[in-house]
Amino acid sequence: MTIDELRQLCQEAARDLVARGASPVPAVVVLPTATQTRVTVLEGFPDDDDDRHLVLSHFAADRMVPSGAPCFGFIAEAELVDGTAAQDVVVVAFGARQRGTWITAATLDDAQLGPFSAAEQLDAAALPFLRPLQHAADMATATDGGDDVLGLS
Repeated sequence: MTIDELRQLCQEAARDLVARGASPVPAVVVLPTATQTRVTVLEGFPDDDDDRHLVLSHFAADRMVPSGAPCFGFIAEAELVDGTAAQDVVVVAFGARQRGTWITAATLDDAQLGPFSAAEQLDAAALPFLRPLQHAADMATATDGGDDVLGLS
């Protein structure tokens, strides 16, 4: 699985969540491994960044580190404020061992998901609560997988 395939997998998971009518779209972690992909809804995901960091630290320690997961995805609904207008969006962040975290988003109108923006590398200061997921991915055992984020090639 390449980083682009990871992006596509996470975007498809976001589309599935929206299609199921979840409103608001819950915070979700997508955890692909060599044998399966797990999608975990983070019930009651907090609004405070420090609390979010704590929740994702526990998730990483409990789920990612034991499985040796070298990549992840994170999906959540957010409100994008541009000047005086606000727009609901679905944010997809994804990362892999030694490749950093990337982000993309799509507008959400009337339970319909628009096209996703081009993925961009996440600025180190943005969404600091995601750092435990990236740190856990970086700790995964290195393989000689080239562009394969799961090391299967």
